[in-house]
Amino acid sequence: MLVVSALSTIALYVIGVPGALFLGIFSGLVAFVPIIGSVVGAVPPLLLAFAGSPLDALWVLLAYVTIQQIESNLLTPLVMQRAVSLHPVVVIASVTVAGAAFGVLGALLAVPASVVAGVLVDELWFRRLEEKEASGFSE
Repeated sequence: MLVVSALSTIALYVIGVPGALFLGIFSGLVAFVPIIGSVVGAVPPLLLAFAGSPLDALWVLLAYVTIQQIESNLLTPLVMQRAVSLHPVVVIASVTVAGAAFGVLGALLAVPASVVAGVLVDELWFRRLEEKEASGFSE
């Protein structure tokens, strides 16, 4: 959220949109909500930029699409990897598949479901294999 706020504020300031700091902070706060937050965060700056110049609105749209791509494809997977010890590819794949299959709710629950699945596989599969090897039995 901090990175989205900072990037949005800088982009809006460079483009010349009035209230860049407020709009950047607002964009960062609504980025908490996946997918919908980035759209909601882009609407006020787009409207203000469009009131000034259609070219400014185009630059704002380009900036917000770029920020969204950076956040979705780089920052979120890296943060999730550190927070829940999932590889970034697993995070991206699970959010993509669950989002496509179940919509916004699936995208929201994809990472927690992946963590639960990983813990279950570790506990029910690998731990039993380790116990069998420790006891000297093999199948």
